[in-house]
Amino acid sequence: MRIISTGNARRAVTAGLGLSLAIAAAFGATPAIAETGTITITQQSNEGARYDAFMLFSADIDQNDRATRVGWADEETKAAVLDFIDGEAYGEWLAERHPGEGQHDRAQVAAEYVAEMIGTSATDEVAATTPRTVAARTFASRLAQAIAGSGVGHELASTGTAFEGDEGFWLFVTADDTTEDHGEAGTAPIWVPLGGSASSIVEKSATPTIDKEVREDSTGEWGKVADANTAQDLDYRLTGTLPSNFGAFDLYHYKFTDTLEDGLAIDATPETIADVITVSIDGREVEVDGEALRATYEGNVLTVEFADLKSGHWEGLGITAASVVTVEYPCHMNGGRNIGAAGNLNGVYLTYTDDPVWLGDGRTDEVDVRVFAYKVSLRKVDEQTDEPIAGAGFTIAAEGDGNPTLYVQQDGSLAEAPHEFVTGDDGTFEVMGLDEGAYVLSEVTVPEGWNAIDDDIALVVTSELEGESLSLAGLAATVTGGTEAHEGAASVTGVDAVDGDAGLVTVNATDARWLGMPATGLGGLGPAAALGSALAVGSGAVLAVRRRRS
Repeated sequence: MRIISTGNARRAVTAGLGLSLAIAAAFGATPAIAETGTITITQQSNEGARYDAFMLFSADIDQNDRATRVGWADEETKAAVLDFIDGEAYGEWLAERHPGEGQHDRAQVAAEYVAEMIGTSATDEVAATTPRTVAARTFASRLAQAIAGSGVGHELASTGTAFEGDEGFWLFVTADDTTEDHGEAGTAPIWVPLGGSASSIVEKSATPTIDKEVREDSTGEWGKVADANTAQDLDYRLTGTLPSNFGAFDLYHYKFTDTLEDGLAIDATPETIADVITVSIDGREVEVDGEALRATYEGNVLTVEFADLKSGHWEGLGITAASVVTVEYPCHMNGGRNIGAAGNLNGVYLTYTDDPVWLGDGRTDEVDVRVFAYKVSLRKVDEQTDEPIAGAGFTIAAEGDGNPTLYVQQDGSLAEAPHEFVTGDDGTFEVMGLDEGAYVLSEVTVPEGWNAIDDDIALVVTSELEGESLSLAGLAATVTGGTEAHEGAASVTGVDAVDGDAGLVTVNATDARWLGMPATGLGGLGPAAALGSALAVGSGAVLAVRRRRS
């Protein structure tokens, strides 16, 4: 037999290929005549995969996949197969279908039973929806596990390597060391009637997917980027899918690992994290019970782990390959958050059972989201000399669309009580950890000798976020208001006033000093006024004497 393995990671996963064993009417115990066939295996999602090949039965197989002269491949394989099927319903099936002595060890009888069970077990998403027990749905994979793990002789087929073997019924599984890279998975068991109609097969390997989103509060939309202020609740959502060959697994471990940067935190402890998160399967919330579903939160790492999605605990949910698992939780930035274009990154990856035969774990690549915050600096200066003005106090109110007014606090969070920011010796104060949006700056403390800024300063900060690149594509600001007598007294000035990389918006507020100008020469007016008064009085007296004499 020749196995040719062709890589094609983009091709869709085909329907499951079960063992097609149409046992002919005439059975015999004579081993089949050794012949060879050719099979091409096309890869789905595991470039460079190698396959372990196990021969279960020798047989003569025609082009209609009917078998005659069925025999055991060898004694070791016979022992492994019988040991497995004896633990199933083989005894009951024999009593009904082949009563009598000497039937148990016959290769043709065992092959008939295996063919029937494999043909009705689920190796793809369609069969997984049939109302059968978990054991019946996964017979093919469990038999493959028993054969692959039994130590019976097998051949290894590498990419493009010729492989010779007798005509008969073969099992191919992915070698257990070829799914080490992210995003790879082992194939479901491939049962091939070599020498029959099949000349090419497609491996049934598929991987789950993982996505992470954050909700932008200004729009309510889920996406890859958002901005927020310090302490503002951010909603995060993890969405995981299942592989298209989910039905081929009899055990499926499934674990989210979500790592937050130091500037992000969940308000929970390892003991309370189960009460904070919401886990759902196909939109139905499920309980984090600590056994079937566990959650941990330690060292800023959140894990949500299903021990086995194929266990009886989850049977009532009807989980299939089309099912979706979601995890939602609240998070916020803290004092360690990054400001500006660096943003605050956190990502999740998924650990999952990656091979229905070997039952090892693989993992996806990490999927990230990023949250941004900004800072505002106000500098108050003399409008004539540009010298800084210290001691000016301002409050900053966030416009709330009719909601009660909230004020920016020192760390950028919002609260009902106003917080006063005071300019230092350099005439500047700065507040970090702001969301984009509209703010009103009001001067509440005016340094002695200076004018008050009569009108509030209206500041609007706008951001442009790019979801695909998780980047801050642009930051802008507009300012209106200030003192009416000094048009443009408060304004965003120059290209240096908005620094997107630093996430900084700078506002310059100018002011005019009260200046008292003394009048000079006031001391010489007194004697002159007195002399004028005396002359007026004297003139009046002379005039009165003259009138009396007349």
